[in-house]
Amino acid sequence: MTVNSVPQGATLRIDGADAGETPKIVKFTLGKHVLEFVKEGFSNGKFPVEIGPDDVSGGSVTFELGGSTHDTIELRDGTVLGGDLLSMSATELVVRVGGKDVTYDRNQVKNILLIEREPTQTPPIQPAVTSPQ
Repeated sequence: MTVNSVPQGATLRIDGADAGETPKIVKFTLGKHVLEFVKEGFSNGKFPVEIGPDDVSGGSVTFELGGSTHDTIELRDGTVLGGDLLSMSATELVVRVGGKDVTYDRNQVKNILLIEREPTQTPPIQPAVTSPQ
């Protein structure tokens, strides 16, 4: 069976064992299997496959990975960045790309596509305690 992903080049695991990168031709044994797909910049995914005694060899499975796990910033010069928008003001924005924080003039930016993130939990601020004098 041919196992593919969109986009191609995802790391493939079958039943938890590394099986290479997609596209990949795989021979399955009878029974239930779990295909796992991992690619940097995309949401990971799992796909169940069941091979029965009457299934013919061949066929294919294509799995579309989830959307980008990073914000997308399109600059006016056509450059597209995948990173995390850290801050933005009326004059500039700061984007973390590949672990480095990069500052751009606001006028360089054409479009920003933000992804939904889980809110981070910050511990409550404790009031300062002063002792009487």
